[in-house]
This record gives sequence, structure tokens and C-alpha cells, in this order.
Amino acid sequence: MKGARWLVWPALLLSLMAEPAVSADQQSPEQQSSEQQPADQQFSDEEQSGDDAPMDSEALDALHLMAETLAQAQGFSVTIRAGFDVVQDNGQKITFGERRKVTLIRPDRLRIDAEESDGKRSLVTYDGKVITVFNANDNVYGQVEKIGSVDDVVRYVVQDLDIRLPLALLLVSTLPAELDQRLESIDFVERDVLTEVPSDHLAGRSAGVDFEVWLDSGGTHLPQRVAITYRDEEGAPQYRAEFSEWKLNPEVLPVDLAFNPPAGAERIPFLVRVRQHAADQPATAGETPAGEAPAIDAPATSAQSGSMEGLPK
Repeated sequence: MKGARWLVWPALLLSLMAEPAVSADQQSPEQQSSEQQPADQQFSDEEQSGDDAPMDSEALDALHLMAETLAQAQGFSVTIRAGFDVVQDNGQKITFGERRKVTLIRPDRLRIDAEESDGKRSLVTYDGKVITVFNANDNVYGQVEKIGSVDDVVRYVVQDLDIRLPLALLLVSTLPAELDQRLESIDFVERDVLTEVPSDHLAGRSAGVDFEVWLDSGGTHLPQRVAITYRDEEGAPQYRAEFSEWKLNPEVLPVDLAFNPPAGAERIPFLVRVRQHAADQPATAGETPAGEAPAIDAPATSAQSGSMEGLPK
């Protein structure tokens, strides 16, 4: 049955593009220069919104309020319970799940504790200098040097490493502009009173993606639920998530977000997948030191990313 996990990055980096596996120091010049792209091209040049797309003003205002609230916060924490489809060879969809606790403190602190539906546990931390990925089940971890902000790390992972990051846009301070760039349409569906708190149910589209989002109809309009359908992928798989325990600007010390290797933990090489733009492109030195590219765990289909590269992609 499709859906078995395999080692490369854990639950934070849920799935990889189907490209050859190479070490991070084999990035192409195009990938090396991606961080110098203009802000409106930071995530993907493929994603452009239509100038004459239908926009419901009430829905657009609610989405903007949510985006501004998250982008302007000095930090936040949230628990995300997610499920994602894996389309089998016979066309049947099998659902896998995960739970993540995300804590972000701007500009440069991030911690994501995750547990998958099969019991595998992982941890990802960032301290402004190093990305650490820890696989609790195997008691192994890998590290990649990357100096910058959380925004820089998200772009590095999505662009340079070509790895899908679940709900990536919710983590960046440029969320309002990123949404404006990608959004093709947005409509108000209803005021849903059956959610944990009364929520505005919105439905929208972007390139290759249909999405629905339920926003708290109170002052912040923080996300309560999301459903993303990858309409251009075989079987139109879906990613679904429910959000709980939102805290804006939580009082968290850097030491609380740091990675402390448990007893017996082994540091291992870190293997990542990057897109090769040209078969004859010579390898160039990247930011990952030779021999320090881990091999940790991830599901194997793009639908499992739930990439909100996707709210919307």
C-alpha cells in the first residue's frame, strides 16, 4: 500500500518532489540565486493571480484580516491536526494523519513537534543559525547551517531545496502579499456555527489548487480549519487540517525552543532532494557542509505536503 514513510526530512517537510536525490552542495546556480529574487517571486514563479478574477469583498476582507494578524504578530503557537490522501494504484484514497505543535518567535526562532498516525515522532528547530531535524523513534538528528530569519528558512526549504513545507505561508511575515499574488478567486460560503467557535467559511482557488478555510469570526479571524484539493494531481487528493490552542505573542524563552540531544542521540548525514535544472549542470558548493545532510523521515507523495504554499498555492 502506498504511503509508507522513507528517510529524508520528517513531518515538517512532509513530501518531496519526484527528483533525483543529491546532497545540498549540488545545488545549481539558479537555486543558489533564488534568495535574491524580488519579493513577489520568493516562492514560485509559476503562481500568478488573474487580474480579473472574481473576488467577494467580504471574504477577501476576512482573509486579509487573518493574514495581517499572523504577519504582524511577534510570534504565535498553534496545534494542527491534519489528514492527507494518498492515491493508490487502483484509484482508492487512503488517509494518513499527523499532529503538529508549532511555535514561532520572530525573527528567527521556530520549533515544530510532530507525531504521525503510525506513531513516528519528530522535531524540527531553528535558532537563527542552524536547522535541526530530529527523529525520535531512531534517536538520530541532522543539522544544516542557515543564518537568517524564519522567512529566510521557509524560502530556503521551499525554493532552494525544492521541498514542500506544510502550511508554509502561515509562517512568513509576507503572508498578505503572498496571498494577494496567488489568489485567483475567493467567495464567502456561510457563517458556520458548528465549528469550535463561529467561523466564516470561505472557498477559493489558485493555480492547481482549490481550498476552503474556516476563520474565527471574532476579532482575529485566525484559521480554525482548512481543506486543500490538488485538482491537477491524479485522483485530486486532499489535505485537511484543524487548528486549536492558538496563542498570539506567547511568552516563550529561546531555551524552550532549543534542541537538546537526548542521551544516546546520534548525529547523522543529512540527505536532501533538490531539483536539477539541467542534466549537464556542474555541481557547485552549497550551504550544507559535506557529510552533514541527514536522512530522516517523510511520506512520499506531493499531496501529503498539505502545502499551504497552498493557502492558496
